[in-house]
Amino acid sequence: MNHPWKSTDEKRTIVFSYMPDNNIIQYLTDMRDLINRAIINAYSMAKSNNNQIPSPIVLRRSLKNYYDNNIDYAKHHINPACRNAIAILRSYKKNNNGELKIIRAERLAMRIDSELIRIENNKLRITIKPHEYEYIDIVDKNKKFSEYSKYKLSEVLLTDSKVCITFRTGTLNKPVMDDNIIGFDLNFKSVDYTIIRNNEIVNVDSIDTSDIAKTQRDYARKRTKIQKHIKNPAKRDRKLKEAGNRQKNTVRDKLQKLTTEIVNDNSDKTFVFEDLTDIKKKGKKNKKSNNDNKKYKDNNKDSRAITGGNNNKNNNKNNKNNNNKSKRFRTDINRWPYRLFQKLIDYKSKNRTLYVNPEGTSSECPVCGGKLRHPIWKESKCINCGVTFNRDRLSSLSISVRGLYLCGTPFTVSGSSSWHSMKNNYLYHPDHVVIENSSDCKKYLHGNA
Repeated sequence: MNHPWKSTDEKRTIVFSYMPDNNIIQYLTDMRDLINRAIINAYSMAKSNNNQIPSPIVLRRSLKNYYDNNIDYAKHHINPACRNAIAILRSYKKNNNGELKIIRAERLAMRIDSELIRIENNKLRITIKPHEYEYIDIVDKNKKFSEYSKYKLSEVLLTDSKVCITFRTGTLNKPVMDDNIIGFDLNFKSVDYTIIRNNEIVNVDSIDTSDIAKTQRDYARKRTKIQKHIKNPAKRDRKLKEAGNRQKNTVRDKLQKLTTEIVNDNSDKTFVFEDLTDIKKKGKKNKKSNNDNKKYKDNNKDSRAITGGNNNKNNNKNNKNNNNKSKRFRTDINRWPYRLFQKLIDYKSKNRTLYVNPEGTSSECPVCGGKLRHPIWKESKCINCGVTFNRDRLSSLSISVRGLYLCGTPFTVSGSSSWHSMKNNYLYHPDHVVIENSSDCKKYLHGNA
């Protein structure tokens, strides 16, 4: 069940600058104080409940008496204040390995629910107190304002310098092309896709994104040098911020151009992606399991000494390789702009975008359903078929097939005549493989020998 405050509609936002008057500044200051008080309440409730942060509804109940007796603003303002407080605590807990502490909100910023806002005569009306309003002139230079203003208001983010108005544009106005699907498998150095039209595989290809990966790694090395060589803390922080902004702008610019080209070339298709919402959390779980393996290794030192260490030598070597691979895997995941890529495609496409369950796209053969093994990262070998496929291209086929299943038009790969003509495009070709790490390099050279 979805949270009652959570909207499932698609949203669009316009942003413009303004000059706030004294009443708005006072309102933002009072709301900041309310958020800080809510953070303290939520922190004390979490500490008494094994670090479980309460929901905004529970927090609102604990603040209701204080709000009614001490604050004369409209009653609805307590809802976004509680949501902001919970969001701040959750963000801190996520970024600090589950630890909690009282965080103080410094910026003058407040989200205002749709019940308290309205657009009248090209002005934004905000209900500050019962029957008392503040008006802000809307700068309608944004070319999308006339289009978005036809929809319902979702919320307003009000700061001491900017106004962000969000509209609910809905998702039903975008059709689903169930007979023309393009499924994408997003990787660190490539984007692989498969097109299925009228139950026939018509195209499979790869898009090189190594320039984006190179940009990410170049700026990572640059930040490392800044941290190492600049001793002045203020200058170091300024340089790190500048490098981070340049990296973000460069990557976004490349993704904007890439996604625009992809959407223009596939304007009649429904895009299908993996739902990678919790992929970073899974990377943290892998890190925890690696730490457990390390503890297990320490606890078995005595047993290895007794047996001479021969029985566990190979296992320790495998654990070491897995730990190194997992560390690189987590690093690459944190550099992936996969969500930005998906959002840009979703925004620009005139058709609805679908998201499928990513579990098994790289471990289950879409042709026969057999188990896939990966001697090296780029290779997928089916135990049942006995065929060695290109891992990324085969994953894009699995994603496309799952997208068709969501549309209610199941597609059987082995039963399609197009599979026999397109099969060679999915096979693994060693000459085209980019070797990712030294362990894969050794396996590759050993296989060729």
